[in-house]
Amino acid sequence: MTEPTTRTQTFVFTDIEGSTRLLRALGPDYDVVLRAHDRALIDAAEAEGGEAIGSEGDAQHFVFDDPAAAVRAATAALRSLEHHDWPEGGRVRARMGIHTGEARRDETGFVGLVLHETARICAAAHGGQVLLSPATAELVRGRLPAGVTLLDLGEHELKDLEAPLHLYQLRVDGLQERFPPLRARPRSRVHLPTARTSFVERGEVDAVVDLAERSRLVTLTGPGGTGKTRLAIASAERLAERFDDGTWFVALDALTEADLVVPEIVAALGIAGGTDAPLERLLHHLHDRSVLLVLDNLEQVVGAGPDIGRIVAQCPRVTIIVTSRVRLRVYGEQAFAVPALPLPTAPLVGDVTALREVASVRLFEERARAAEPSFEVDQANAADVAEVVRRLDGLPLAIELAAARIRLLHPAALRARLDDRLGILTGGARDRPGRQRTLRGAIAWSHDLLDEPDRRLFARFGVIAASASLSQVEATCGPAAEIGRDVLDGLDSLAEQSLLRVLEGDEDEPRFAMLSTIREYARERLAESGEAPALERRHAEAYLALAEEAEPRLLGPHAARWNDRLENDHDDLRATLDWAVAQDEAEFGLRLIVALWRFWQVRGHLYEASDRIDAVLRLPSVPGQPTALRARAHLAAGGVAYWRMLDAATHDHYTAALELARQTDDRALLAECLYNAGFVPYVAQMVTGEEHMEQGAAFFEEALEIYRELDDQAGIARTSWSLAIQAAARSDVQAARALVTSSLEASRAIGDTYQVGWALHTLGQTDVVVGDLDAAAHHLRESLDLWVASGDMSAVTLLLVDAVVVARARGAEACSWRLIGAEERLSLSTGAALAGGRVEFPELEPRRTPASDEERAWLEEGRRLSLEAAIALARDVALATD
Repeated sequence: MTEPTTRTQTFVFTDIEGSTRLLRALGPDYDVVLRAHDRALIDAAEAEGGEAIGSEGDAQHFVFDDPAAAVRAATAALRSLEHHDWPEGGRVRARMGIHTGEARRDETGFVGLVLHETARICAAAHGGQVLLSPATAELVRGRLPAGVTLLDLGEHELKDLEAPLHLYQLRVDGLQERFPPLRARPRSRVHLPTARTSFVERGEVDAVVDLAERSRLVTLTGPGGTGKTRLAIASAERLAERFDDGTWFVALDALTEADLVVPEIVAALGIAGGTDAPLERLLHHLHDRSVLLVLDNLEQVVGAGPDIGRIVAQCPRVTIIVTSRVRLRVYGEQAFAVPALPLPTAPLVGDVTALREVASVRLFEERARAAEPSFEVDQANAADVAEVVRRLDGLPLAIELAAARIRLLHPAALRARLDDRLGILTGGARDRPGRQRTLRGAIAWSHDLLDEPDRRLFARFGVIAASASLSQVEATCGPAAEIGRDVLDGLDSLAEQSLLRVLEGDEDEPRFAMLSTIREYARERLAESGEAPALERRHAEAYLALAEEAEPRLLGPHAARWNDRLENDHDDLRATLDWAVAQDEAEFGLRLIVALWRFWQVRGHLYEASDRIDAVLRLPSVPGQPTALRARAHLAAGGVAYWRMLDAATHDHYTAALELARQTDDRALLAECLYNAGFVPYVAQMVTGEEHMEQGAAFFEEALEIYRELDDQAGIARTSWSLAIQAAARSDVQAARALVTSSLEASRAIGDTYQVGWALHTLGQTDVVVGDLDAAAHHLRESLDLWVASGDMSAVTLLLVDAVVVARARGAEACSWRLIGAEERLSLSTGAALAGGRVEFPELEPRRTPASDEERAWLEEGRRLSLEAAIALARDVALATD
């Protein structure tokens, strides 16, 4: 008795399709046909070293040591049976199954699961068809007989087998290639997770699909909670039908070693084991297949990037979509930064139907209904829901976690509690990964992947209120010696980890931003480090320096650029003011309001300016600050009050500034205070209607004398213009024209574009008074263009009124009423009430109260105009020139 042995061998099982029908048709002749069939199979097997190991009726079983020999034998048998001269009605069509695996052999024969599997493979075939298991297919690739190829039939569920099996067909030249579907249930080619909640459709699917069609490696990047996985799955669902050999989703979030990524892919695809390394087996398997792979959560094993690069390079029909918080940085990769969901704009809050169509709101409503089926966004809660999704940065995970709280908290209560986003956004679905059950967990997942220098920079960046330029980050978060690496390199690393965003802009250097939800986590880490007080002061110093650098440039030829810069940094400037007030740092606060007030006026932040200036001036330590600094602070406060047409506040601040200036030896400061004090009677007259203009003349004259003493040409030009306004208020058109013309010429000579705009504004009004409407349109249009170019929205309100005056003089009533409506809306939004006062010449004051339904309709149309449309109407209609 020989000892039982276990070996890996290849088995070929065959039988005859329709053997019972043949037996009935042929009767006694069936034995002749069967013997011919058996001889063809046995001869083919023995010729290739195979051994017949049994038969049962019309079934034959063979074993081979070499799988390639088994394939050659099956091919030869097929051809022999095809070309045999069978009797009429007695054509034999054999089906075959070939499989490789371990079996034990003893004196009774072979025993092992491989035999049962081979039998099931054979049973799935049709007559004339040879099926191979994946184990055999992998072993014979590259060793197939001439004229023979493999056809991938995909996965099928075979009777009594626990797992689906990937089957292949031998395709032999000259023999039948097409057969009916296998006698087994095919498994879907699409192996993607089943979505248990609907996907809130987003335009990014189209973008990802387009990228995948042009580049075979697409990496979706973004911080935790942006919906990278769901976007990848939705994109794969759209693409799946284009991949004949299947679509697979491979979850990698549980892996911590890059070397395990390829084996995980191999296991997901069901590639049989072998002696080759996993990567070589994967490359061999995918080489000529049309496959889409979705590799999810690769950031913690990004070291596998080169292996993925090899797959793309060596498998020309494979496309891979990766989700990761960092790019792979391999050749051919196309990165797609997954944005947050679109957020509702203010006008939509009043339109519930439109609001519910915004993706972030739609997601909130859908997920809230999962927790509370009766919930819906309605007029009562629309504003609260809109604010909730805005404060959550449109992050899908954050919105889902917040919506889940609706069962306990109404939207208003939820909104009120969002100051602690990371604390309230917990309790996600229990079957989610732990890092996705809380927003803090999602962010911590990325944070924990950072090295120590990057963690330090991440925490320090938490002091930034919104976004910051490279120079501001370096000044605030640096220096490199403290962080442990170059700041720019660190920022690039954090952006790679999707913890920062690099913003596009017109500045000379990049800007970086952190989502508010991530910033909250960073501030927690900063507080833990003990560095927060020092970083907050450093932040304040950096932004004070920026404001003071910008201040002298806010009205010059580069005004638009510098006002844009402050607009970009406005949140951090606000934070600096908040810090100064909270710490009673009066010097910081006073210097900031001096530097910023013109920006606030130009860009229409006058309401906010009033509140912030008052908060600083109330600080206990203000009286102890330098006299000149306090004078300039009151000038800033007076300037804001002047533009808002606040009579008493304008008087108080400008008067206080002048009194303080007279206590200094600063002649330039005194001239500036005198110049501004001259407008106090002007404001009083516009507000109260009382004639006080002559009271300002003495201030203007004294200011002019000092400007001449200092040879300050800009001051001389400004004061000439202010005297022209006084002449206009007296309806002395000739004096006004002479003074404003002098101001215009002087301002042009020194390149003071801001004062050029003011002079043109007043000169255009004198043109209307003398009846030269073409000249008025020319001058006022140039003034409008200057102020639009500089982004001076407060001044634009004045030019809209000027355009009303010209339109009325030209008889364009509809245009004039629309412009009044547009000016009212802009003045209300900016706080610039100056345009709502009177024009320089009392006789030009336009009627503002409509007297008919038609005029009221035109006025309402104007109130609905966008700023761009209102400017175009003023420029190209009211102020049209030849």
